[in-house]
Amino acid sequence: MPNRHLSRPSAAFQESYLSALREGFRGANDGTDAKTVEEAEADFGAHLAKLDRDGQSRHFEEGREFASVPSCTYWLVDGAEFLGAVSIRARIDSPLLAYFGGHIGYGIRPSARRKGNGSLQLRLALDICRGMGVGMGIVRIGCKEKNEGSRRIIEANGGVLLRRNGPQWYCQEPFLLFEVPLVEAP
Repeated sequence: MPNRHLSRPSAAFQESYLSALREGFRGANDGTDAKTVEEAEADFGAHLAKLDRDGQSRHFEEGREFASVPSCTYWLVDGAEFLGAVSIRARIDSPLLAYFGGHIGYGIRPSARRKGNGSLQLRLALDICRGMGVGMGIVRIGCKEKNEGSRRIIEANGGVLLRRNGPQWYCQEPFLLFEVPLVEAP
């Protein structure tokens, strides 16, 4: 019987997580390039520390530098098996996140896709957002327009299309931005 739940990143899932990276997993704060896999294998503790950003770190995309915002990473696991990762940002006070990324970023490892894991992971992440107590009434989530799987996951969890963004410097293809209300209308 499956016992899928969200867990904080932990060395307890190291082998399964590294296997997911090798099979091409790309999650909220993870990359799939050979350097990322090599660094994670060499010093897994340091890799885990990078998954939660304190808002003071900087990251680079397309040759541009951005300040990050505080985020918390959770892993969807089943027993000792790593299935996916989700990153939750309590605030999105940068133009890049407000118009492109949103409050939640997530990914499921390739071998665990099309099994309901993405929908479950997002539902559990939205439950965390509801309990954060920081006045989050709406969560924004984005996906590439051609990513039908992600679009279905977002819509199944109450996502309403806010807008379609055309290709920009930060994303070379059309992108959809959704809002998920966290509170019921009176």
